[in-house]
Amino acid sequence: MNRVEFTRNLVNLLAAMMLEGEHPIIDYVKRSDEEQKRLFMEGKSKCDGYAVRSQHQVGKAADIYFVEENKLVDPNKGFSYWHKYWQDKGGKPIIDWDKNHFEG
Repeated sequence: MNRVEFTRNLVNLLAAMMLEGEHPIIDYVKRSDEEQKRLFMEGKSKCDGYAVRSQHQVGKAADIYFVEENKLVDPNKGFSYWHKYWQDKGGKPIIDWDKNHFEG
């Protein structure tokens, strides 16, 4: 999946989420090498940004969070539901330790 396809699929996923009553917000669509290294050093990623690159570094991953009354919450339909939807559209499967991560 290239960046244009990823963007199209991401927009469609977000629209589907909103149509089904979710309140998604996106974060970390594109990261610099330095930002990726910082997250790795903080234990928030398994990709160091150099030897092991993240799909965020090439713009083919997004973290999606869900809000209700200005608080972060799990999606009403559950992460498994939305990752199955994403995977059915060509996205990569869920990463159990990083459920907010959607990768093309």
